[in-house]
Amino acid sequence: MNTSVALDLQLRTVIGKKVKTLRRQGLIPATVYGKGIEPLSVQMPERAFQNIYRRVGRTALVELNIPGQVKQAAFIQDIQRHPISRAIIHADFHVVNLLEKIHVEVPLVLVGKSIIVERGDAVFNQSLATVEVEAFPAELPQHIDVDVSGLNAFDKAIYVRDLPVSSSYTFITPGDETIVSLTATRAGVEVEEEAPTTVAEPELIREEREEKEE
Repeated sequence: MNTSVALDLQLRTVIGKKVKTLRRQGLIPATVYGKGIEPLSVQMPERAFQNIYRRVGRTALVELNIPGQVKQAAFIQDIQRHPISRAIIHADFHVVNLLEKIHVEVPLVLVGKSIIVERGDAVFNQSLATVEVEAFPAELPQHIDVDVSGLNAFDKAIYVRDLPVSSSYTFITPGDETIVSLTATRAGVEVEEEAPTTVAEPELIREEREEKEE
């Protein structure tokens, strides 16, 4: 179960291209929205947001403290980055109702070791990076572990149906979707040895010597 963290926001009056001035001041512009509430333009300290985003990602609740507003539970719905510096230049917060179930994409994390991969004969081929689940906002997992230790043969794979069942959430992604399989490396490809060519021994021709009579 997630534990929420708190983030202090300030209402924002600077909009449009002028938000560049906020970024120079170490502030990130953001928008808060959700069902039944009017969208709010806010701003927040860049360092504080970076620390929280590294901790919770997009699948843990953040408690938003905004002056003059009731406290809201929200997810970090989206972030925008500068195309060159990759610095975060904007964020969206999605306020949710804690009493209503929602559908969210949850990251998958590979754990454990495959003996075939460890010896260099194969690499993991991860087809799914996330799965969609249904749950109450406070019961969403931040990630779901995928144990790959059972991948000890090339004909094996892990499917959504193989993930551990939880009472906190339900999988929406179909169970027959492949999560991870193995792909052989050059070292793992068995090279058939050519059968040695059998060389026939030449027949020895024995010439009969005729004795010459003197």
